[in-house]
Amino acid sequence: MKNIYIYFRSLWVNRIKPLKALRALKALAENKEDTEQVFHVINAMGGSSRKYLNMFKKSDVGKKVLKKKINLIDTLKNKEYLSKLPEDSLGKNYYNFIYKESLTPDELVSASEIYSDPNKTEEENIFHTRLRDMHDLWHVTTGYGRDALGELSLLAFTYAQDRNRGIGAITLYGYHIMGKVTKELNFSVDLREVVKEGYRLGKAAPFWGCADWENLLEKPLHIVREELKAGNPILYKKVIKEFSDKEKKHSQVEAQVAA
Repeated sequence: MKNIYIYFRSLWVNRIKPLKALRALKALAENKEDTEQVFHVINAMGGSSRKYLNMFKKSDVGKKVLKKKINLIDTLKNKEYLSKLPEDSLGKNYYNFIYKESLTPDELVSASEIYSDPNKTEEENIFHTRLRDMHDLWHVTTGYGRDALGELSLLAFTYAQDRNRGIGAITLYGYHIMGKVTKELNFSVDLREVVKEGYRLGKAAPFWGCADWENLLEKPLHIVREELKAGNPILYKKVIKEFSDKEKKHSQVEAQVAA
């Protein structure tokens, strides 16, 4: 009887609220820096499938995290620890990615705190919080940057990993926009193919939600990528280089005109 209750409660908590999702998508389109809207969309479209929570609960890492209530963000906020890790480690690369850009893990936490759902079980909240806190670790591990295309490609990767409907909605919306951007900026690669590449890489990799990120932080980044089968975002790197070349050429032309 208890299992039936949990099942139906899960259906209700994760139900889709399309109007709320559309409002949040519109707000996000108007202000891409409004991170809070991302969580509005995720909340409105429902969470990840229970399949992934169950995978986490059965894994060695999941059992340890749930038993000891380990909070990944506590480690990621330890600047002194991260800064002293070897230069080639995941942790030091994460430190450079976050703190050298004057970012903090707290920014993501603050944006999503309003969605701590009292209707969800403690296990669900611990699991979804941990997934949230992995986001920038996934940036570093995949090689996707914080530019718009990098963020969107990582969301496609993430959707392939945990099938979160909210993340899927944002990815689909961004995919449509990238079709227009490709034509406007005359890229040699269709930017939508870059997003598809992110999805393929996410689908080919094992579920990163069960990875022992606290332990991986001290390992060389190339070893972490091998262990997690991160793949290589070839199209993304090609577009970033092309964009850099376009910017450089534009700057040279402006300099010649000014002279």
